[in-house]
Amino acid sequence: MSRRAAAARNSAADLNASREVLIARAALERAAIRDATQDLQIASERIARIAIVGATLVRRYWLPVGLLLAGGLFKRTRPFLKMARTGLAVWQTVRLLRR
Repeated sequence: MSRRAAAARNSAADLNASREVLIARAALERAAIRDATQDLQIASERIARIAIVGATLVRRYWLPVGLLLAGGLFKRTRPFLKMARTGLAVWQTVRLLRR
C-alpha cells in the first residue's frame, strides 16, 4: 500500500469524523434554540397576562383610586371622607346601571 493511499484513507476518516462532530454540534444547537424559543414564548405569555390583569384592574377601580388620590390633596379628612363616600355611591350606581 502506498503512502498516498494511506494518507487518502486517513484524510477520508478525518473528514468523516469531523462531519459527525459537526452533525452532533448542530443537533445540540437546534435543541438549545428550541428551548430558548420556548422560554421566550412562556415569558411573553406571562407578560401579556400581567398586562391584561393590570388593564382590567385599572378599568375596574379607576374611580375609587382617583377619589383616594384626589382626597389626598385636602388637608382635613372630613371633606375627604364625604367625597369618598359620595364617589363610592356614584361608582356603585354606575356599575349597577351598566348591568
